[in-house]
Amino acid sequence: MRKVIFLDVDGVLNSGQDYYSFTIETDKHFLLLKRIIDATGAEIVLSSTWRMHEEDRNIVHKRLQEFGMDFIDSNRTPNSSYELMHRGDQIREWFKNNPDVTSFVILDDDSDMCEYITHLVKTDTNVGLQELDVEKAIEVLQRRR
Repeated sequence: MRKVIFLDVDGVLNSGQDYYSFTIETDKHFLLLKRIIDATGAEIVLSSTWRMHEEDRNIVHKRLQEFGMDFIDSNRTPNSSYELMHRGDQIREWFKNNPDVTSFVILDDDSDMCEYITHLVKTDTNVGLQELDVEKAIEVLQRRR
């Protein structure tokens, strides 16, 4: 059973409270994400715009590793184009090359998820990932795709 977390960064791993810090200085969000992974065995797919530039990916990669997590560089949604404007479109495209996923959750502060809206755990952009979001994410990951 392959489980996946489509992970946004701004508004999930950082927040308005830390001015969406480019250096991602907020540890509590990473600890909460780690709880989801520990509870479910899910893999991280970077769906954030941070996936689009190597420097940004490296920052996220380094911070995830500090907490014993990781994502595979190729394990990210495709870069945006006119045809893939919505996050849901990018996720659909990712599934074309990864059909073996049995359950997934989307952690994002936006809601442009198309038909995947029932898999969204929408975070509050002002505070980022919270305890209640962790509980919801684990619940969503326990459902079948």
